[in-house]
Amino acid sequence: MTADARQGRASKIIDQMQERQDRAPERFALPFDRYPVTDLAGRPTYVLVARGQLVVEMDSAGPGIDPQQVLSKLGYRPWKRAVPSPERRTGVYEGRKRPQELAGDVQKLAELGITAAPHLVVPLGHIIKGDDYPFATAALGDFPPDAAEGKLGVPAVRVAVIDTGITPEDRTDSWLDAIVRRADNTEFLDVLPVTDGREGDGRLDWSAGHGSFAAGIVQRVAPRCEVTAYRFTRSDGLGTDKEAAEAMLRAVDEAAADGVRLIINASIGTPAVDGVPPLALQSAVRMIADRFPEVLIVASAGNNGSEDPMYPAAFDGVVAVGALASDLLPAPFSSHGDWVDCSCVGLGVVATFVAGTLPPVPDPAVTDYSFPESSWAVWSGTSFSAPQISGMVARACVDDPGLAPRDALDALLAGRGTIPGYGRVLRVLPGTPV
Repeated sequence: MTADARQGRASKIIDQMQERQDRAPERFALPFDRYPVTDLAGRPTYVLVARGQLVVEMDSAGPGIDPQQVLSKLGYRPWKRAVPSPERRTGVYEGRKRPQELAGDVQKLAELGITAAPHLVVPLGHIIKGDDYPFATAALGDFPPDAAEGKLGVPAVRVAVIDTGITPEDRTDSWLDAIVRRADNTEFLDVLPVTDGREGDGRLDWSAGHGSFAAGIVQRVAPRCEVTAYRFTRSDGLGTDKEAAEAMLRAVDEAAADGVRLIINASIGTPAVDGVPPLALQSAVRMIADRFPEVLIVASAGNNGSEDPMYPAAFDGVVAVGALASDLLPAPFSSHGDWVDCSCVGLGVVATFVAGTLPPVPDPAVTDYSFPESSWAVWSGTSFSAPQISGMVARACVDDPGLAPRDALDALLAGRGTIPGYGRVLRVLPGTPV
């Protein structure tokens, strides 16, 4: 499939998702719009933004200026879904605004010294490559029965997977069983459309299984570490800058309370808008670096196939991971640039998946296919190279109770060969030519 054809398919998928979100109940929905931007090559493109919402740096205003009063005069009110958080530096405000109006208001706020940006929808638009679905593959066997961290008596090492959550399924092969399932971290697998009060249509929603797949990769690489799931998305894998930031901060606070070493895996990404990166994620990354410098954040570099920096991967102190093919050459979809720290195989990765039928919407170009319970899949993306690095760091920390995650990463990358734009090259999982 050509790049233009992939772009066309991705655009069609986003159209379908937008229609679903506009009709979905509030508890599942995240209405969004396309916001026009220009990439580093000067080409027009777009990002996805939560409809009518801005993220605002609340302490960026000049003397005597109250950002809330200014926002109120512009027709904004605090976002009703915002949750209390230790991260008070950014706020989310919503109004009945189109993308062009958001852009105008961002400029008006900037003239008053107030930093604001459209509220970015974080992973989607950059996970979808237009021609990529997970496909069923052979199971890899049962999870090692003696691998659970508590049975070995080693100090806990935790990988927090910030993603779509974890499957509610009790697998027969014991994979993912050790991950605690709560109402706030289980994946939405098939909840849309809602018809006459009945959820779902017998098809997996967009991005269903993404979090379970990423968690399975961590377990494949580091079976003795602890894995926790933090869902920041709603149906169709849609979540916002602020929601992703809150999930990361919650993961850090809980790890600190439990006294465990922490690696955050964030297989998410979005570009900057008009030179402004996602403000809530930026604030969260800075807060974590200040309060918990021993925590390591690993993030996927993105699937845009360009040098445009993707965030949170491109933030200082975050490990940006690109994707390679099974021959350790760059995967054609992987974002790249001098901001990428390392890369490993992201093409044809095998990991745990969920039960259900794909594609989410009937597609004449793709024959329906189903996954059984306790399924495994092969999938591609930088989303699935990042958790391999998280797993390698966790495994080193489990083997050495005194090792900090950042020191483990330094040792892991030391002496590795490099590819310009893709950083240090590692072979972790083998990948499958697809």
